[in-house]
Amino acid sequence: MKRVEVLRVQQYGTDFYIGKYDPRRLVKMADRSIDVGDIQEAQRPLDKKHLKDISDYTGPKEKGMLPASVMIGTRDKDKLKLEKEIDELGRTQYFILFPDTQEELEQYENCIDIIDGQHRLFAFDDRYRNEGLKDDMVYEMAFSLFITPDLTTRRRLFTITNDMQKAVSGNLLLYLRSKLGMLRPEEELYLPLVQSLNAENRSPLKGRIIMNAERIPKGYKAKELIKIFDKAKIGEIKIGEPARRLSIGELLSVVSAYLSGWEMYYRLSYQKPGKETMTKISGLRYVLHLFNTFFDHALHSQTKFTEEFVQSVIRELEMIKGLKEGETLFDRSLEFRGEGATVKMATDDAAELKAYLDGKSSGGFNPLV
Repeated sequence: MKRVEVLRVQQYGTDFYIGKYDPRRLVKMADRSIDVGDIQEAQRPLDKKHLKDISDYTGPKEKGMLPASVMIGTRDKDKLKLEKEIDELGRTQYFILFPDTQEELEQYENCIDIIDGQHRLFAFDDRYRNEGLKDDMVYEMAFSLFITPDLTTRRRLFTITNDMQKAVSGNLLLYLRSKLGMLRPEEELYLPLVQSLNAENRSPLKGRIIMNAERIPKGYKAKELIKIFDKAKIGEIKIGEPARRLSIGELLSVVSAYLSGWEMYYRLSYQKPGKETMTKISGLRYVLHLFNTFFDHALHSQTKFTEEFVQSVIRELEMIKGLKEGETLFDRSLEFRGEGATVKMATDDAAELKAYLDGKSSGGFNPLV
């Protein structure tokens, strides 16, 4: 057995103890019969992807740290008993004897409940842990330990770890990751474009993009726009001979002209969005998923990419779809209720439009000049 020093913490008559231990051993003291997807009494099911993400993060390649403690409670009053002694200065020292060897760990299996931090701890289970994290590598995890907590205490702990937790929005996380230099590849590519669209006067979206946690009525979240740009592959378009990708400045120019063309054609404004679908995020998703088809047509027809050009292609798309006078491309409301349906409609419309416009070649024409 291994002696683990703990600190006593008191809050409104309830004691708990803070210490540290190897999570590869600590997890063996939990109920390891729990498997991915199993329904549990007081925990959400284990998620395999979440476990793998933590496992990869805590491996020797990423060297990820988990400074936040897991919260555990003992199940058996005869195991993991709290002990104390008086040191030479007269101070009370608390400690608990933890199982250390394989035989001891087998005897202590299922002697603790994980109250909070289940995925963090199970990521160190032999079934999920990173193969590079060898047994001889020092990796400790902080814990808060409750000694056989009663029902009242468990209810309080459940409330604070579940009902009273407010998740950080994905948009704010994007902002924080950008400040810490932790952006994902697609965020590295498109965040500068989104920032420019939010800042430049020529952009129809100036001041309309929620960059972190600010409140903008009917604003567009930066994270959502990055997701749309990435899925629509707007950053992959190329111009010139030899072919090259557009710079952020060039993308800003063409995307701004493109959105302005839609505004002019339908006499709507992204600056003053109303109830019209085009100015909602679903409408913007549809419009941006058509962008590459419009731009390719400018290349092949050797036409400058302007608001007037965009309006002419919208007119052709309406004609292809057989719209009657007074109808718009945004009238099929069911297709705009879910992201999948909107993307599918845009993809189908783009294919139909491309088929209609095929046969024109670009050579090395640059539609930005």
